[in-house]
Amino acid sequence: MKRLRRLLLAASILPIAGGGTSAAPTPSPPQVSAPYPVGLSDQRITVNGVRRQYRVHVPATLSGAPKAVVLVLHGGGGKGLNVSNTGQHPLSVFRSVADREGFVVVYPGGLPAKDIEGNPGWVDCRADNTVSSGADDVGFLAALVERVRTEYGLTTSRMFMTGGSNGAQMTHAFAFNRADLVAAVASGSGSLPQTPLPGACTTGPSRPLPILLLHGTGDPAMPWAGGCVANVGGACNRGRVISAEATRDRWLQINSLTGVSPTLTVLDGSKSDPGPANRFDYAGATPMQWWRLDGAGHATPSQIVLVNPSPTIGIQNRDIEFAEAVWAFFKARLP
Repeated sequence: MKRLRRLLLAASILPIAGGGTSAAPTPSPPQVSAPYPVGLSDQRITVNGVRRQYRVHVPATLSGAPKAVVLVLHGGGGKGLNVSNTGQHPLSVFRSVADREGFVVVYPGGLPAKDIEGNPGWVDCRADNTVSSGADDVGFLAALVERVRTEYGLTTSRMFMTGGSNGAQMTHAFAFNRADLVAAVASGSGSLPQTPLPGACTTGPSRPLPILLLHGTGDPAMPWAGGCVANVGGACNRGRVISAEATRDRWLQINSLTGVSPTLTVLDGSKSDPGPANRFDYAGATPMQWWRLDGAGHATPSQIVLVNPSPTIGIQNRDIEFAEAVWAFFKARLP
C-alpha cells in the first residue's frame, strides 16, 4: 500500500529543466459561450412585463470582448428591425463597418404607433406626438444597454447610441434621460421637440455628452427650419420640432461650447446629389460634430445603399457614409 502511494505521488510530479520538479498541469476550463452567435440574430428581452425585440450583429472575426457596442435605432417609417438587413437601408452599413473594426452592433425594435399604418417607432421627448405607442422606451433601451454591456464585460465608456429620423429623436431622448449609460451619441435627421415632456426632456442631460448631429437643409419630413414632423396628412399629429440650428445651439450650450469657432471641412465627391456635406468640428472637453448637408433630404446619407428621391423624403446626400462618419466619431471617444 505504501509502495502504491509512492508511485501515485511520483506520477503527479514532472521533471523540469535544471533537475527540479513541477506539479502536473491543471486542465484548462471549458470555453465560455459568447452571449450571441456570429452574424445577425433575433433576440428578446422583457422589461417591466413587456417583451421587446432586438437584433445583434457579431463579426465573424471577433474573439473575446468587442472594442465597443453601438446601438442603432431605426426610424418610424416602417422598416423597423429590417434596417439591419444588408442593402435594405443605409443603417445596415454599420454591420460591415463592425466587421472591419471589431465592434458589435445592436438594433433595438420600437413598438407599433397608434396611427393607421401602425409602423414601429419610438416614444421620444415630444409631448405633442399623439400617435406614439406610449411605451417606456427610455427604460427599454436602458435595460438593453445594461444587459449587453454586462454580457460582454464592458464599461459604459464603450457603449454608444445612434439613430436616424425618429431613432435620432429617441437618441436625443435617451441622452437627456440616461447620459450615464453611454459614452457618446449621434443623431441623423432628428431635431429636439418644440414642446418637450417634463423632467429631463426639458431640463437636459445630467452631464455633457459628446455628440454628432447631421441634418439636410432640404429635409421635408424633419423640417430644417422646424415645424411639424412627417406631416403627410396635415394634422401635425406627430408633434413639432425646433430647427436643426436651434438643436445644434442647445447642444453647444449643454457641452459648454457656445462661442467656440468650429473647424470646417467640406466634402463634395458626388455630383448626383444637391450639394456638399459640410462638417463643423467644435473642439472642447466635450466635443460636438455638426454636419450640414446642403440641399439634402431626409434619407440617411450613403454611398453604398442608394435611396431614390421622393416628395416625402427629398434627395439623398451621397458625399458621405453615415455609418463611417458616426463610427469615426465614436472611435475617437474610446478609452
